[in-house]
Amino acid sequence: MGQPLWIGASVPVGVEALIAFRKLKLGECVLTLLPMKKAEALAVAKYCREHRIHLFFSELLYRGDTEKGLSFAARRHMPRSKFYSKADLNEIIDAAGEYYGGRMTIGESGGLLYWPKSYSINRRAKVFAALLAVRNVADAKAAYIKYLKRFVDYERKELGKGPLLDVDSALVFKYHVEAGIDVLCLESMPGDPHRMHAAIRGAAKAFDKPWGTHVAMACYGGVAFDELWIKRWKSSVYHAALSGAGFIWPESGHYGYDHGSGQCFGFGSPEMKRVRLILREAFQFARVHRRPDSGPKVTLGVVYGNQDGAPGLWNPACWGQTKGSEWLAGPAERSWEFVDKFHRKEDWPKETVQGEMDFSGNPPYGQYDIVPVEASLDKLKSYRCLLFLGWNTMTPAIYAKLKAYVKAGGHLVMFLPHLSTETDRRKGLKLFRSGDFRDLFGVRVLGKGRRDVWGVKCMARSSIPSYHFPLWRIRTDPRFLGLITPSRVKVASARVISGYDDFYDVTAKTLARQAILTEQTLGKGKAFLVSAWQYPGDEGLSRFAEDILRTVLDGEQGDIRLHASDRVRYAVYESRKPKARVVYLLNTDPDVPSPARLWVRGKATEHFTVPANDLRLAYCLDGIVCVPEDKCADLSAARIVRGGRELEFFSARNQNMEIHNLGEKRVKLSVNGVTLTCPPQGCVIVPLSRRADPARKEFFSPGFLSEPAFNYRPGGLPY
Repeated sequence: MGQPLWIGASVPVGVEALIAFRKLKLGECVLTLLPMKKAEALAVAKYCREHRIHLFFSELLYRGDTEKGLSFAARRHMPRSKFYSKADLNEIIDAAGEYYGGRMTIGESGGLLYWPKSYSINRRAKVFAALLAVRNVADAKAAYIKYLKRFVDYERKELGKGPLLDVDSALVFKYHVEAGIDVLCLESMPGDPHRMHAAIRGAAKAFDKPWGTHVAMACYGGVAFDELWIKRWKSSVYHAALSGAGFIWPESGHYGYDHGSGQCFGFGSPEMKRVRLILREAFQFARVHRRPDSGPKVTLGVVYGNQDGAPGLWNPACWGQTKGSEWLAGPAERSWEFVDKFHRKEDWPKETVQGEMDFSGNPPYGQYDIVPVEASLDKLKSYRCLLFLGWNTMTPAIYAKLKAYVKAGGHLVMFLPHLSTETDRRKGLKLFRSGDFRDLFGVRVLGKGRRDVWGVKCMARSSIPSYHFPLWRIRTDPRFLGLITPSRVKVASARVISGYDDFYDVTAKTLARQAILTEQTLGKGKAFLVSAWQYPGDEGLSRFAEDILRTVLDGEQGDIRLHASDRVRYAVYESRKPKARVVYLLNTDPDVPSPARLWVRGKATEHFTVPANDLRLAYCLDGIVCVPEDKCADLSAARIVRGGRELEFFSARNQNMEIHNLGEKRVKLSVNGVTLTCPPQGCVIVPLSRRADPARKEFFSPGFLSEPAFNYRPGGLPY
């Protein structure tokens, strides 16, 4: 399930900072330091409860320590003082009541995997210590979780109750859950927000954890404060919002900016006011427009495999291991780079692209999850397709779960290395059940074929009609040439989709004996296996793997699709009251507006424009698509009445709204009392006057976005 959207900010310590936060209209949640005096801490907690501000504290312990003392943040910004007892801290937490959101712990512990190794060796960066050297990925995973669990358990036992949050930039959220974390928090901007939002959301859904986004804008948003920095900040906020984050706040860069490059802007500077205006606009949007609590619709899961230690950013290694070349990123880790292509349109001369329209540039419904393989079968069944990319150590339990997933109707795409049980990266594949995959993939892998430069020829269509594999005649040049090790495969019940060869002329019988891509029907589902001995990220296999992924993403497109620039991100949410589907369209291009069309069940709207560096909404209601000009709009009622439909919208500003009729008949509409007729497969524009919801009228005020002038000198922020 999704979460309500809270916008907030990182603020200085104390009640005065909370008063300023409310005056500035920056949201309804704060991240702050725990005051060093109990009376002030209680006052902060009570103020947040009284004014309905969701309160989060930064870390209480210095990273890598389990001694009562000043936190990582406190040592930087506050003098030493007496620490609290467990009873004191629990009293403060209780004073905030339901508005206590939790406190951060094991902050940036994913850095043990993605930092340069010198940061953690002998705690040179004064934080976590380097992990002990291990022999295999099973031990590496156990060592990482054991180390983090030490701090999490200490927090609960010695300091006070939860919830406990992480704050991290890597793919490793599932391991933090295993260590005991209650609420997941992404430190956005280090790394790719597309990839990391997919990772945190996938882990949160798998283990039923709330999650949000902490935007580290001042540190990682850009090397200089300029116009592109401002635009990137705005995109980061709205990308987190459409991705499903439950809370969003900036770490820094909104009360002051001092990057060390000669640029320094104080709290009252025009630059900082612009930053806060974007945050205030997001707060207004989150309260005027009610984002459905369903979370974004996601049907494609990229599996984060068993014992995969790829951090997904920075350090080209895995599991934070630095001793031994086997730990450097290899084809398994490089396979994660394929997800970046999910958001890029195909080049026009690429001959394998097929169909009536090119919907590449976005995954199905605009989103994908990075799904922990440890998720339950019920969780996995929520995805129509599961795709393996990185490392996976196969076990009987995982194999049985995947088999049940396919039987229930899922589409499974795997590469042979994902079926290996070997945990030692220095050794080759050790195939599960000695390669007997007849019950899942309809084949037996008998061993390795001849390693050589081979190409691939597609010889059959998929039984999934939407999967358009590049089926040419067999007498043609091999495609996707690369140095690979094919398998000797005995086909039992699978359909051979493609075979490997290195010559123009070949018979279908020969190609079928040289299978490299097979499809098995099992129950209601389909299982695809690439039987080369390489990971998809291996140089020799990468071009073939890329085309398979393109085919899968195209074939898994949903009944709502976007036809636009590949800089437009989108997400689809289901609203129950009123019943509608809401499409969020974010143009991440900082400068160029994008024409866009929504394709809904085979019918496309006329073109509308998504402004540069901004968000636009579209409401889909059974053949009618309503596209407000301004994002601060909210559908409050949708009724079918005799002779047509009645729609009611709240709007924070006077604006126009496009109404696209995808049907074959004229539609009569009443929009906020204005009657109109929309022609078949046509578009009309209707004015929306400012109309406030009485329950939320402060957010509809024409002056809401103005920042009040008052005398305030903020202290240091938590980070």
